[in-house]
Amino acid sequence: MEADGDGQVQFEDSFEINEKDPDGKKFDRVSRYICQSDLYDMHLTLDINTEIYPLDVGEHFKLLLTDSIEGEKKDFGQAVWDQTGTQMDDYDYVMHGKIFKIETSLSTDNQQKLYVSFGGLLMLLVGDAKPLEQFKLDTYVYLLLKKTGA
Repeated sequence: MEADGDGQVQFEDSFEINEKDPDGKKFDRVSRYICQSDLYDMHLTLDINTEIYPLDVGEHFKLLLTDSIEGEKKDFGQAVWDQTGTQMDDYDYVMHGKIFKIETSLSTDNQQKLYVSFGGLLMLLVGDAKPLEQFKLDTYVYLLLKKTGA
């Protein structure tokens, strides 16, 4: 994770899907995926609307978490989009949600758990606290996904 020149907070990694609906299918159009990252060795649990973006076990995707999108402008607290294109054009699936819980382990493993709700679709990202330390409780983030090769 890094903050760019504009102070943008972000985390980026590639993940492989290891399990789909490990506790059974709860909703018709939503699946829960259990994934493992390549770079930061993160564990990800993520709910996806499979009617919009179907994924299968063994597939790989790039995930970007960021607090702002290139092309986004704030106008009286509302997001206004620059019509010339945005960072979202490079991704297949985008959600906007709120960080509702952060747990940091005080033991020697220095693990952090980042919980985000995207309108009821949930994400849990668990791993080394260092790449996630810039994310703050009760802030909004964008999640962007793009399928990649193995």
